[in-house]
Amino acid sequence: MQQFGNKVLHGPFSGIVLSSETCREHLSPFLLGTYENELHEVWMEVFKMQFCEILDIGAKFGFYAIGLAKRFPGKPVFAFDTDPWARKAMRQMSSANHAEIKVLGLCSPDWMRQNLQKNAFVLSDCEGFEATLFGSAEIPNLSSATMLIEIHEQFSPGVAVMIHKKYSKSHNILVIPTRSQDCDVSNELAFLNEEERKMAVEEYRTAEQSWIFLTRKF
Repeated sequence: MQQFGNKVLHGPFSGIVLSSETCREHLSPFLLGTYENELHEVWMEVFKMQFCEILDIGAKFGFYAIGLAKRFPGKPVFAFDTDPWARKAMRQMSSANHAEIKVLGLCSPDWMRQNLQKNAFVLSDCEGFEATLFGSAEIPNLSSATMLIEIHEQFSPGVAVMIHKKYSKSHNILVIPTRSQDCDVSNELAFLNEEERKMAVEEYRTAEQSWIFLTRKF
């Protein structure tokens, strides 16, 4: 933050303020706008759509939840995380960005059955629990939702196939590998050597994963 300040410089969520609690994370990919840059084109498509509400499941410190709240002003944004620190950080991020989000703990199938509205956008990065929420649980209004789900086969083997089978009739399905894409941030990182630049733009991953982007067919 000393080098770049506390606002995201590039990418779909540029301008977001990163509050002090976020310093517990590897922040440079967020600040530079290179975080999960394989999704940048998807976000451009999402921003063209209209939703009645937005869910961010596994929101961590609220980077996406805050960004979506600012992109879709007036729409309710529900941000879920089971980590108390994450919920504290999200509330701080909400205040720093003057963006209203509803911070909650576990997103259970029962909560979704009772509260999920038609035509919602659902973002999920919940470390394998996607097998329950999107694979095995019956949640009627997911049939009308636009969904962006990170798949964690290492925690829930077979989850990708499960989700494909369940939604192939109602949704177009795009698989996006979680690999680093080229991002030109050379001006900001000119003071670093090549290895340091690589470390700055990439987030830490413990396993290869993928995303599934589901959009309604009709």
